[in-house]
Amino acid sequence: MIKAPFKRYSLQIGTLCIIFISVLSSGCTAKGKNLTILFAGDLMLDRGTRDNIEVRGTDNLFGSVHDVISSADFTIANLECVACDTTCTPIDKKFTFRSDPEWLSSLVKNGITHLILANNHSFDFGERGIKQTVLNLKQVGIKPIGFSQNHDATSAPTILIRGNDSVAIFSSCLLKQNNRFISSGNISDLLEEIRAFKTKHPSYSLLVCLHWGVEMDTRPKPEQVEQAHQLINAGADVLIGHHPHVVQPIEVYRGKYIIYSIGNFIFDNHHSPANRGILAKLSLSKGRVVSLELVPFNIIKSKPCIMNQIDSENFRKEISLVSKTVEITQYNGNWKVF
Repeated sequence: MIKAPFKRYSLQIGTLCIIFISVLSSGCTAKGKNLTILFAGDLMLDRGTRDNIEVRGTDNLFGSVHDVISSADFTIANLECVACDTTCTPIDKKFTFRSDPEWLSSLVKNGITHLILANNHSFDFGERGIKQTVLNLKQVGIKPIGFSQNHDATSAPTILIRGNDSVAIFSSCLLKQNNRFISSGNISDLLEEIRAFKTKHPSYSLLVCLHWGVEMDTRPKPEQVEQAHQLINAGADVLIGHHPHVVQPIEVYRGKYIIYSIGNFIFDNHHSPANRGILAKLSLSKGRVVSLELVPFNIIKSKPCIMNQIDSENFRKEISLVSKTVEITQYNGNWKVF
């Protein structure tokens, strides 16, 4: 009379223990997965890219890189155009780029989570154009980085959180601008902001994205190298640059990664070296960068196409020659940086 109930309760307790252990193990596995952020370069949806979209559609641009983007928790690119309607008037400058707002949904569909506005094209269609761009991005679920909410050329860092990992992304356009709608603080401003944030949030990883340098220049200027080192000394863990439209050297300084220019991403430059770029995938855990993996690609008709192993190896050798402080190895066409 006593043994049967006892046996039944023992089985129930055993089952509950198994369930509890399974849930606990599942939670530990999830926490063990590193936070991954993918960075891409200049994304421009006008001119020659517009022509390709009108023939093949926006999704076609992501055909080769969709799986790489989808593998990351967050994907960040530099939006080298505005996304506004045709009622907005371009400002008086040589090059102005405008995307149709309806194309933004394709970017979300293909894994883009954030777009940087701290650049020299976000104001191509004036105040009305940039405000429409921010609104259109938010409506499709893309978060803008580097837009000045108070219109005073300052912007708070963008915070990314997954599990126990927290990341702060600072951005600024260091090119001379005639508007206050984007983050355009100088290096001194950034150094002060980074030091203050690091003091208050010591467990965060700090990433810096800069729109800087000289177009088509394959090397950073000496003052850029000095500025990059200052930012690392202030507390930045990674620095990624764009604007030159070409890939520039990669450096490790005090154990921190610096990519002076990541190159183009979706762009209508079809001549070398502007028709090549890299995707930079950072893996972070517990406030530190665990690894940096690079995915090299060719740009064909504005579309990033992942390189075959031969092209990848040739490009790797070229970048390695000018990247004196790092070791870049190839693995299945991708590069690992040490």
